[in-house]
Amino acid sequence: MAKREYLGLYPTQPTFCTLHIWPSRWNLPSIDPACIAAVFYLQLTIPGKFEVVECTNPDVSPSGKLPFLTHGHATVSSVPAIISFVSSLAKSTSSGARDLNASLSAPQRAKRTAWCSHVEANIGDLVAYSFYSLDDNFWKLTNPTMAFMLPIPQRYYVPGRIREMHRPRLEAAGLWTQAASETDKDSFGKRQKKDDPKDEYARAFERDKVSAQAKASFALYARLLNGQKFFFGERPTTLDVYLASHVLLLLDPPFPDQLMRSILEESYPTLVEHARNVQTEVSQIPRQYLVVSAQKQSLLSLIPRPLSGSPKTKSEMDEVDLRFRRMRWIWLALAFGGVASYTIQLWIKVTDVRANRRPRRVQRRGADQEHKAEVTEEEGEEEEDEDEGTQDGDEEGAQDGSE
Repeated sequence: MAKREYLGLYPTQPTFCTLHIWPSRWNLPSIDPACIAAVFYLQLTIPGKFEVVECTNPDVSPSGKLPFLTHGHATVSSVPAIISFVSSLAKSTSSGARDLNASLSAPQRAKRTAWCSHVEANIGDLVAYSFYSLDDNFWKLTNPTMAFMLPIPQRYYVPGRIREMHRPRLEAAGLWTQAASETDKDSFGKRQKKDDPKDEYARAFERDKVSAQAKASFALYARLLNGQKFFFGERPTTLDVYLASHVLLLLDPPFPDQLMRSILEESYPTLVEHARNVQTEVSQIPRQYLVVSAQKQSLLSLIPRPLSGSPKTKSEMDEVDLRFRRMRWIWLALAFGGVASYTIQLWIKVTDVRANRRPRRVQRRGADQEHKAEVTEEEGEEEEDEDEGTQDGDEEGAQDGSE
């Protein structure tokens, strides 16, 4: 087993980081732009000193969203927080971490921060539009891709739930299509569309409006890039990472509707080249990161486990890890012991109740039989009395007739 490296920030604190992201697809590190940005940033700043754990459950993150970074017992969520955390490590001369923004002046840093926010808001809307708003893209690519990643039964409802989460944002940005809002499902889960010739004109108008909005956003970054390899010189910064992670998700996935890809390739080839340059910078780094694939979840996933990317040996465990493991097994023993004790007590009570009911049933059966015998005897006596009365009546009739 290879030894993990230490950045030297603290003598007893390991700096081997673990990044939790959505799984990879289409030769990209992830299906989410924020996750791709986090992977690119870590590979450019601390290559070989982090690993990637593919995750399909955002609930394990403190913020409920992916990505998030674990470092020892610290957990950092969201890309800006991860960048800030790694930048603090870069301030240590013995850490070996790079600061992508070290060469920027104060005004450039301010512009970088503003543009990064603009990328998340505007280009992020275009990515969400391509994945969740366009009906064909969602049902033919996004939904099957996410369903394949997720376990049962989450695969049947999580993709639709994520789509509904993006809907208010896309509606506010004017990027929620009419086809998506009119798509319904029947009782068998099949999609049904309301076909109306008038809607074709409305959809064409919406498509033109989205194209104009996308071109306006792309044009800003094409002018900002101004023919350079990267925004602030010959080395990529966080702004380059942010934009490339979004543009690559508009280029590489095999969307049935290739609207954004056609706009980029036909009108803004410099942005396509820029995204490929960032991708090349990341892939050319010799020390690549390890990837732990997402595991298929089962009933064993309900057992609490620490958020570590790979199992540790006993020599790598500190006292806190050992105490956590002991307490976990104690909790499991108490839980299973309580369930077993309750089951045994319930079985004993049921056995006693059944045993007590048997004599009562025998007594009731004997009483019922005696009652039936008494009723039978009474009915027999009544029949005999009726027969005797009938005979007496016949005899008296015969005597009257003889007289």
